[in-house]
Amino acid sequence: MTGTTNDSTVLRAIADLAPMWMPGCVVDTAERTVEVGWGRGALQMSAVVGLGEIIDRCNQVPQHRWAEQIEAWLRAVVAEGELATEEHRFGDVAERQRALLVQRGWSARTAGPVADALIPFGDHFEVVVFIRTGTELRRLTVVRRSMLGLGDPAVPSPVQLTLEQISDLRPVEHDGFSVLSRDDDPLVSMAVVDRENLLPQASLGLGVLLGVPRLSTVAFCAADAGQEAADGLAKFVADTYRDAPDQCSPDVFWLQGDRMVQVPVTLAEPPTVMLPAALLPSPRRTWVRHLVQQLFRR
Repeated sequence: MTGTTNDSTVLRAIADLAPMWMPGCVVDTAERTVEVGWGRGALQMSAVVGLGEIIDRCNQVPQHRWAEQIEAWLRAVVAEGELATEEHRFGDVAERQRALLVQRGWSARTAGPVADALIPFGDHFEVVVFIRTGTELRRLTVVRRSMLGLGDPAVPSPVQLTLEQISDLRPVEHDGFSVLSRDDDPLVSMAVVDRENLLPQASLGLGVLLGVPRLSTVAFCAADAGQEAADGLAKFVADTYRDAPDQCSPDVFWLQGDRMVQVPVTLAEPPTVMLPAALLPSPRRTWVRHLVQQLFRR
């Protein structure tokens, strides 16, 4: 039974099973919440968490797997509470939020029983929220975000906090394309989000071809720069992605304003970009691109 189960059936199962694994937890079937507690000794804390996520998960699997799903989720929620308590020791949690641009589907492939706090970003990427704790970036889940009160409109935006951290990035010219990068800084991937300041060419003319092979590297060139520049960019993206510790995406994209589409690249060595007809060079387009390049070099 998948997808068509009445939510009330799942709720009854949660109400029956939860106290077995978490003595003292309180399931409110009317409000669709569960109150769980954690702590050591005299320091005890609790939080009320919505059950929507686990109900959806149960509805996606056969009924005989509900028990394992419910147990894993409840234990993960308690672990999130312990982590939320610990994070307060490092200062203002809201100001330590950061965001990373990752390949679409990365969160679903790598998340645990509790979903990550994320923002869809087109068809090819998503923005996942983290908390900087010391030198570590910890993934922020929807449950922990609620526990920490980070969903309040008055809380600083993790995207804006991140863009402030990378506002000093400057492109380095390679042979026909440019690269934004900083060693061991996964926030660089968010340059794609801040097109106005870090990729202004994306809003001019035909935009740019770009790749995000690593979280710490964004490469781009004018979309109408021609076959040689496009192929050079594709080779750089493929070589940089290969065996990188912070892989993001091996693909090449055409970004024009708010529109981003994937551009086919052959598997040959070196790779060849299959440029759309709109990006094939023409004398007038080449002249306009030359003027734009001169503008950004000033």
